[in-house]
Amino acid sequence: MKCDNCGAMSIAVQPLALASDYVAARRHIDDPDATPRWLPERVYGKEFPDVPEQIAAAASEAWVCYSIGQYRASAAMARAVVEATAKDKGITTGGILAKIDALYDQEIIGKGVKEAAHEIRFLGNDMAHGDFVASVPEELIADMLGFLDQFLDEAYQRDAKLTRFREQRLALRGE
Repeated sequence: MKCDNCGAMSIAVQPLALASDYVAARRHIDDPDATPRWLPERVYGKEFPDVPEQIAAAASEAWVCYSIGQYRASAAMARAVVEATAKDKGITTGGILAKIDALYDQEIIGKGVKEAAHEIRFLGNDMAHGDFVASVPEELIADMLGFLDQFLDEAYQRDAKLTRFREQRLALRGE
């Protein structure tokens, strides 16, 4: 079996506590009434319309990592998305801290999103530089990805949505 999302192998897990030998285990696996548990259980990314393709793909990958429990990888990808966005917006000098501040200074993002981007930076830096000593809670990464979505919305999607809305409104008026 293969994963519908990535094409990699999917694994079926069956409880084999009753099977003490290969033949018995094989019968259990072939049992049509047995319900396997498939791994990965869920794999999903996210679409980011109006975001440049490579940045959208990396943001979706952060969501994929989250969906399969790879929380450190998700944080590292989110950090990379923030920096790639700054570069795409023409901010190419300085470290990621300066790039986030420049996004704010150029009014590409607002103050709240700037603070969220810095939080993504802090967590992503910890993961990218090996400064992790405890496991990363799922809830923390879920919140981080919510902030990443807001960041991308403010940097790319909001203006594109507003432009489409305005065009539709004007079209209704015949303008």
